[in-house]
Amino acid sequence: MPRKLLALLFLAAGLLGAAPAWASGDFTCSVAWKLKLTELSNCDNQPFLSPGNDSRVNLQLLLLDAGKARLHAPGPARTADQRYPDPVLAGPSPFTLQDIDDLIAPPPAPGSGDDSSDHADGEGSRCDSNMAGAEAFNVALAASPNLPAADRQALTDARAALRPSCADDPKAPPADAPPVSVKSALGKQFAAYLAGAQAFYDGRYDVAAQAFAGLQTSPQPWLKEVARYMLGRTALNRAQAASFDQYGELQPGKADAKALAEADTAFGAYLRDYPNGAYAASARGLLRRAAWLGGRTGDLARQFALAFADTDPGARNVDEVSLVQEADSKLLAGADPASLHEPMLLAVFDLLHMRTSDGADAVKPIDRAALEAQRPVFAGQPDLFSYLEAAHAFYDEKAPAAAVALLPATSPTAPMSYLGFSRQVLRGLALEETGDRAAAHALWLSLMPAARPPFQHAALELALAMNDERGGGLAQVFAAASPITDADLREILLRNAAGPALLRQQAKSATAPEHERRLALYTLLYKQVTRGRYQDFLGDLALLPPPPPPATGDNPTAPDPDFSPFRWDGKSDDGFVCPPLRQIAGALARDPRAPANLVCLSEFVRVSGVDGDRIDAAPPADELGGAPSQFTGGPYWRLDRYQALLADPKTQGTVRAYLLYRAVRCYASSGANHCGGKDVDKAQRKAWFETLKKDFAGSAWAQQLKYYW
Repeated sequence: MPRKLLALLFLAAGLLGAAPAWASGDFTCSVAWKLKLTELSNCDNQPFLSPGNDSRVNLQLLLLDAGKARLHAPGPARTADQRYPDPVLAGPSPFTLQDIDDLIAPPPAPGSGDDSSDHADGEGSRCDSNMAGAEAFNVALAASPNLPAADRQALTDARAALRPSCADDPKAPPADAPPVSVKSALGKQFAAYLAGAQAFYDGRYDVAAQAFAGLQTSPQPWLKEVARYMLGRTALNRAQAASFDQYGELQPGKADAKALAEADTAFGAYLRDYPNGAYAASARGLLRRAAWLGGRTGDLARQFALAFADTDPGARNVDEVSLVQEADSKLLAGADPASLHEPMLLAVFDLLHMRTSDGADAVKPIDRAALEAQRPVFAGQPDLFSYLEAAHAFYDEKAPAAAVALLPATSPTAPMSYLGFSRQVLRGLALEETGDRAAAHALWLSLMPAARPPFQHAALELALAMNDERGGGLAQVFAAASPITDADLREILLRNAAGPALLRQQAKSATAPEHERRLALYTLLYKQVTRGRYQDFLGDLALLPPPPPPATGDNPTAPDPDFSPFRWDGKSDDGFVCPPLRQIAGALARDPRAPANLVCLSEFVRVSGVDGDRIDAAPPADELGGAPSQFTGGPYWRLDRYQALLADPKTQGTVRAYLLYRAVRCYASSGANHCGGKDVDKAQRKAWFETLKKDFAGSAWAQQLKYYW
């Protein structure tokens, strides 16, 4: 089924991480079918650098271009009637953050040491490392041949008995290390480590630091290395002890500066002596956390640049997706652009500040002078900087012609990078806004052969569909060789833009998919009967397929859309007598102003459940399907029809009584209008109610109606 509503799935930011307020918004949202977006919407990411994209998506696109992230799987499979030349072209556009995360996120990488994903993101809980720590401890015991067997067993049992809670309850009495009786010197060093680990998990950091400091010269390699690493972790946990409120939100300036400096020194020394150590990846991640806790955005930006530059999965403490999440929540949300000297991060920051926003999520717009001052940072990436200049001209300065002048005029012949694609798409959008739709159309078509990375082809289909809709080429979308094969796009255009001839063509097409044929016929019949084309409706009823067989185990659902409304027999649940729909249409074809038949047409809409059909809800003017429809006549709103008939002096007797009843009932039982059309105030509803009660007191409808809401 085509996408109607996309649910947003978020990545965890870590137990104590800052929320990615700049990146994300609602939990669910409707798709906005357009390419020009300046406001964040979770469902509407595009495969080009855009202010409207989630900032994590923009960063991922640049990482893919730089070879610092990899695609680990093809895009979602498309249906058989969407004829792409290569599976890699699959993938929707617009898309969610989860869609691109699914392409990038690899399986969990081994070799991260005393580490878990939450811990690696930065000490969400000290206890995250307990299980992996136990395994490393036992491996180290096994690798110590000079350790007496009795000591080894005693230490193994003691490590298994260590059950930290990490509750951080200052009132709780400190727990002692599990009792362990060892005789050898090496055994006593392992026991000292256990005592330090217990103190660390209990939050007794002075005791822990003393224990680990005493093991830095141990002859046992693992004890020596882990002690160096744990000195850093101990200092970091001491530093952050008062940094968060009861809701886990960072309180700037609350971290212990002295302990942070100790953590930096300890992790730096560990990485100097163990650049490829078992805990090197974790140490690098915790250095980022120390910079974040200390508010040192310049250091944090450099740490992220180093992490993104290292493409060895074992060298990072988190995968690409999690690293992007961490950078978004801990750096981009509050960075000083002067501290960002890595082009990718600065570009993402700039695009975020070209976004339209207000309220709690408002961002300070970046002006042209501030952007120009960044030019030296992009000295090695002039194409990226010229794109930012063009984006600022287009989105912020509202100068599409200036944007066109800054972007390349040649079409690519090889698959495009995401930056290359961004430059071409922005040029096309700017051409559209200058009014040169022909040049834009030619550009969209020329890009399609090179649009091979995921999501690009679908974005071009949307661009071309909008161009055809607004440029008088709607029939080209449904031509035999049309490159626009996306079922969503074609459905939107049939439902909102197509005229009678095109709808009839697709309803009869032998090559169109079944759902498209049914949708075209449903739209044709619905608009004909609700927009006054009664004779055409009677003629096209011959295209109705036979009713589907009753639902069974082999056939549990009827085809979509459902044509049963057009077989309405005239029966109502409120006592107003109507003939079948075919007869209503025939009578209206002869006399289109007959009140009783017009009321029966409204009854068809109400009783058949097509009230408020999405066909009558046009998209916004700047989205696909939002241009003036080729099917003339406005949407069918029952309340508008009721009011028009009540204003007609020819509407009398039973028909008038029923109209008064139904007009009031439009507001049952919440007081909100569910019949569509121009709203009326409570005073008008009261007047209708009182007229019904006074002039038609003997009618069943007057007796049934108790309120006017």
